[in-house]
Amino acid sequence: MPVVCFVTLSRSDYASLRPVATAALADTDIDARIVAGGSHCLKRYGNTLEQILADGLPIHAVATFLDESDDSTAELAAAYARAVSEFVRIFVALSPDYVFVIGDRWEMLAVVSAASMLQIPIAHHSGGDITQGSADNQTRYALTVLSHLHMVALPEHRDRLIHMGEEEWRVITTGEPALTALADYAAAVPDIWTHLSLVPGEPFVLATFHPTSFDTHLPEVQIDIFLQAIDAIDCAIILTAPNPDAASELFLKRYKSFASTRPRVQLHENLGSKIYYAAMAEANFMIGNSSSGMWESSSFKLPVVNIGPRQQGRICGNNVVNCELEFVAISVAIEQVSNAAFRSKLIGENPYVNPLTLTLILNCLKQPHDRARLLAKSFIDPLRLR
Repeated sequence: MPVVCFVTLSRSDYASLRPVATAALADTDIDARIVAGGSHCLKRYGNTLEQILADGLPIHAVATFLDESDDSTAELAAAYARAVSEFVRIFVALSPDYVFVIGDRWEMLAVVSAASMLQIPIAHHSGGDITQGSADNQTRYALTVLSHLHMVALPEHRDRLIHMGEEEWRVITTGEPALTALADYAAAVPDIWTHLSLVPGEPFVLATFHPTSFDTHLPEVQIDIFLQAIDAIDCAIILTAPNPDAASELFLKRYKSFASTRPRVQLHENLGSKIYYAAMAEANFMIGNSSSGMWESSSFKLPVVNIGPRQQGRICGNNVVNCELEFVAISVAIEQVSNAAFRSKLIGENPYVNPLTLTLILNCLKQPHDRARLLAKSFIDPLRLR
């Protein structure tokens, strides 16, 4: 029975990891260990270790490496160094056969760096995607190179990894695991308005905007434009906190100041998956630059205004309207997604959904791979295939 460490370090990866880890804990052929840490440990992100436990997942080890005040690139680089040391300690203690990680966050690079040095096979989900406007894009491909088994969301993602030189037997298309429980999550909160302290049936908009790595605008300008745009929206706004990236503390402070002077704006450090997805099911539209606007939203036929370059290149449904980080462009996009004719054409088909997602992922982990073959990756040189 393989011992598998499932690692979650932020709310962004937890939405995808939770269904996989829950299924693994129920599988008698896997010895699942849950490792949590990073922003889950921070007050400014809602102390979400408690949410993990409330969801019924035991936490076998906690990785503490982020400080409440970490915000600059230098502070995050120092946190990365601490994270590598933390995961060496944890993996030596737990002695896993595999380390399973999801996504493209910088924190996960510390996880796979430690596992790689300890010669522990790494299973990674979410390779082969593209988000040109974010440093996460580079991190994602670094994670791919260090990983030994690749679960990807779409056939296009698999093709990219194979063209990068990955052996075909290492790469399987599984769909996106965050989507496996959307209906259950939304149904678990039948009256989202009560949970959000809104009048029943009151229109509201979901807003999530993260600092963008490679935008031509400085972070101060990014947040100015975004807040100006959502200030013009004439209904309740449910605003969620940014990820722990450089300048996230600046964004969070500005959000708090903005919400404190506008009764119709609610700021939530962490809504939790059930409430967040229930809100997606009922919101008028979503605005910002979150990956949830690319992945989950089309399952709810939820119109999305996707701002700026952060998600550039990522496949999405016909519910997404892309626009520049510029007030007039955002206003035009808001008008478009608010139009009844636009909403009537939404088809609700999600390219990331695969009904066999969890089975495919767990079967890959349970397959009796030869450890030496896993670790000794062969590069398939594309030049020799010409």
